[in-house]
Amino acid sequence: MALVVAHPDDETLAAGAHLKYWPNLTIVHVTDGAPRDGADARREGFSSPDGYAKARREELGCALREGEAEHARLIQIGVPDQEAIANIGEVIQHLRQALAGYEVVITHPYEGGHPDHDACALASRAALPRHGTLWEFAGYHLRNGAIESGEFPGADGAEMQEVLSGEDLRRKEKMIRCFRTQLGTLSQFRWNIESFRHAPEVDFTQPPHPGVLLYETWGFAINGRRWREYACEALRCR
Repeated sequence: MALVVAHPDDETLAAGAHLKYWPNLTIVHVTDGAPRDGADARREGFSSPDGYAKARREELGCALREGEAEHARLIQIGVPDQEAIANIGEVIQHLRQALAGYEVVITHPYEGGHPDHDACALASRAALPRHGTLWEFAGYHLRNGAIESGEFPGADGAEMQEVLSGEDLRRKEKMIRCFRTQLGTLSQFRWNIESFRHAPEVDFTQPPHPGVLLYETWGFAINGRRWREYACEALRCR
């Protein structure tokens, strides 16, 4: 099984309680988790994005230990945070190599929560092995002006959802606490729900939902229109 995620901590937020139960797991991180403008790094007391990226990798190691998931094989593509769609050709090429031979691939849904998450959804579908099956986990998106997490946009009841409790929830909480630089962000989301579904067919040249996308409210350099232009270039729209 391969899990394709955008940033260190996405694997934990999405599926932390499940990781220990998935043998032969490979986790692919598409970005290094460090935006090149350096703002996030400076906010956390780092002098450079490289130092911030290193800290996030160390936090990931802590989380995998706490989650009893040290068996996972890690692959880092390492494009800059928030720039996955601008490097989508490179990402797809790396994923085709990384995912070769895998029958099950799990990744982000296309939901407008974060541009790197949406890029993973596009790239994973493009790189999926011929006989592979694509699944996705619930992330977060904007709904009625508020952040919705742990639920899929357009859910139809066919999803598999687990409300965590007991040891699974305690283990995941320990994993989350490893991400000291991300606790402010992670506190916005629900940790006790993990949801999965077969990835539906989507049109990446159209918005994932009507209205404003969540990341458009965060002041990122990229917006949904520009994201879809990159997607169209990658898909060779006519």
